[in-house]
Amino acid sequence: MTKYLIHAKNPSQKVFPITGMGGCGKTQLVSYFVRENRLLFTHVVFVDASSVSSLKTDFQVWAQSLGDGHEQDTWEDGPKFLADGAHDKRWILILDNADDPKIDLVPFFPKCYHGIILITSRNRNIGNLANTYHLELGQMETEEALSTLIRAAQRQPPIPPTELTDAYRLMEELGRLAAAVVHAGTYCRQLSSVSQGVLQSYTFTQYLALFYRERAALMMRLGPSSLDGYQHGVYTALDLSYKAIPISARDFLHLIAHFHHSDIPLSMLAIAAKESFEDPETHLPRSEEHNNVVAHLHKLLCTDGVWSETRVQDMVQTLRSFSLVETTIVNDALFLQLHPLVQSWVRD
Repeated sequence: MTKYLIHAKNPSQKVFPITGMGGCGKTQLVSYFVRENRLLFTHVVFVDASSVSSLKTDFQVWAQSLGDGHEQDTWEDGPKFLADGAHDKRWILILDNADDPKIDLVPFFPKCYHGIILITSRNRNIGNLANTYHLELGQMETEEALSTLIRAAQRQPPIPPTELTDAYRLMEELGRLAAAVVHAGTYCRQLSSVSQGVLQSYTFTQYLALFYRERAALMMRLGPSSLDGYQHGVYTALDLSYKAIPISARDFLHLIAHFHHSDIPLSMLAIAAKESFEDPETHLPRSEEHNNVVAHLHKLLCTDGVWSETRVQDMVQTLRSFSLVETTIVNDALFLQLHPLVQSWVRD
């Protein structure tokens, strides 16, 4: 970010979108960047971009907070002040949680050739607004995730070898998702105690065992007092994306969640459709529910009873735009990947 926003020689206004699935650390990254570079900016403006109403409200509140002569400002005066107000043009505007694809953000951009606009979104298509760089956040590196876990738990190295092995296993179960890692570490810290002057740590081994038993309950918990201030449960963050996608895309997500989370071949579904989703041979009578499932698969994946690749790819694109699915192409074949926690969330 520093390379593109601070050190870049380009004198024009810089638009820098950051996208990724809920809980991957977008807002936290922006907060860290602003905190580390605060002295470089005369004005720092945080705006909730989750709705048109919140955009206008936050702009108006900020404009009126400028003081003398601005008490009656409207929301339009916020971007206008950044564009041509009496300042040195060193401002940064953060449009946070710009997830709704129906909202056009461009009218909220200051009309000028200076300043920095950071946008955070679950919607990958927001990256099209970039004129500097589009940063897509995904999984943390393993060692980075482990370091974050230890720091959130306020543990002092070295970690016992057996517990360290379980910590690595926990990282993989959590898919190295920033919010989930911080949540786990914070949970361990909160359940640790001091007895007769000796710290009794709630270990990563204990958390891993609890995760296996009560995954859904843990992932729905809020994360108060965490080191990054993230206040959503991991599943709650994913719920926000789920509510924004069409029912057909939701149904497709539920379908692919039944498979292993990596390397799901789209061709497998095409072959099943050509066989009318029926087994070559039937050895046991099928219930009426089986017929309902087959009918639903036809409705979801076919058009006029025939496999529709464009229909399926539209659903994949929708899920991909909200960072719920990733895709790879191997030998001209399309494969789907789900983040492990996305799969767990869908199943739970």
